[in-house]
This record gives sequence, structure tokens and C-alpha cells, in this order.
Amino acid sequence: MKNKLNWLEAAFVLAPFLILVAFWDQIPERVPVHWNLNGQIDRWGSKSAGMLILPVFSLVTVAVLRFVPWVDPKLGRHLHWADRMGAVLPIVRILFAAFFLVTFIVVFSASLGAAVSVGRILVSTVLLFLAGLGNYLGNLRPNYFVGIRTPWTLESPETWRATHRLGGKLLFFGSIALLIAEFLIAERIFAVLLMAATLLYVAWGFVYSWRHFRSSAAADGTTSST
Repeated sequence: MKNKLNWLEAAFVLAPFLILVAFWDQIPERVPVHWNLNGQIDRWGSKSAGMLILPVFSLVTVAVLRFVPWVDPKLGRHLHWADRMGAVLPIVRILFAAFFLVTFIVVFSASLGAAVSVGRILVSTVLLFLAGLGNYLGNLRPNYFVGIRTPWTLESPETWRATHRLGGKLLFFGSIALLIAEFLIAERIFAVLLMAATLLYVAWGFVYSWRHFRSSAAADGTTSST
């Protein structure tokens, strides 16, 4: 199982580079690098920068996640496959690599002049990525790289577990709900909804972890005093 996931991860990371090697001469010297809320191109860049940034980001992100167990003092150097975190990290790497691959294919297709709904596809890709991440969020052990990292989750393993278990469910079901809403409401209204949902989720992570940490500390104090 582990070897299959490693091969899948490698395929997702290397695919953009192989595509670029095969089609480099067909890509124009000026490529789109940004789209506005109406799905219109509002910024262009050079072929080298515009086409290589996503594959390089994917490679760097996956490489960093591979070295997390070795450099993160909260994980140490002995994270085994049997450990839930050890089993989840390869899936998290694949989710990131798949996200960058789909995004690259969309940008690559647009650069060649294909008629693609860039905004809608990219937003859907982000929401699917977040739903996938939310599905495994509750299995993450405390670390400094991946997860809901607040001062209180990093301080208390109990607060980390509680925040990530509930946060994973909120992220999964919230992303699915937004994915459905994307096709039911106007794009501008959805953009506002997406921004509001993102800010609310971030605020929730801080407030919930703070409250849980305080209540746990108060309970420990009560137990100690008795």
C-alpha cells in the first residue's frame, strides 16, 4: 500500500514536468497567470515563470512534507507507517500534489487557447482538496507544518485532538456544501460567501482552541486542588 501511494505521489509531481517537456514549443511566450472574479485574464507572464511556478511549488511542498518527521520536534525521527500520522502524511502529500496538478493542467490548457472555465474549475478543485484534507484532519498528530496550528493546539495535545476532530468534520462538510452552492448561486455572491466561510473557519479555529485550552486548564486545576 505504501509503495503504491509513493508511486502515485511521484506520478502527480512529475506529470507537469513531463507535459512541459512534450509541449514546450507549443506554449506561447506570454501566458496567463491570473484571472479576475469574472473569469477574465487580468495578468500575463513569461512562459518560463508562468508554466514552471506550479510544478516547482508542487515539488517543494511534497518535499517539505516528506521531511516533516525529521525536522519537526513534535514528531521526532521515528514516525512509522503503523502510526496514524505516518499513514496519513502520504495521503496529505498526494492531495497537495493532485491539487497542484489539476491547477497546472487548467493553466496549461488556458495558455494553449482552450476555452476552460478557469475560475469555476479552480474553486471546485480547492474545495475538493479541502474536503479531502478535512477527511483526514482528525488523524494528524501535533506538528508545526500541517493542521490547525494555534498557540493552544501546539501547547496541548488534548486541545489539538479536539480541535482537529471537530475541525475536520467542519472542513469536510463545509467544503461539500460550498461545492454544491457554487453551482446554485451567482459567481460574485459565491465569492463573498467563500471569503466569509474562510474567515469564519479561521476565527473558529482560534476561538475553539482557546476555549478548549482554558477549560482543560481549569479542569486540571480543579482536579489538582482536590
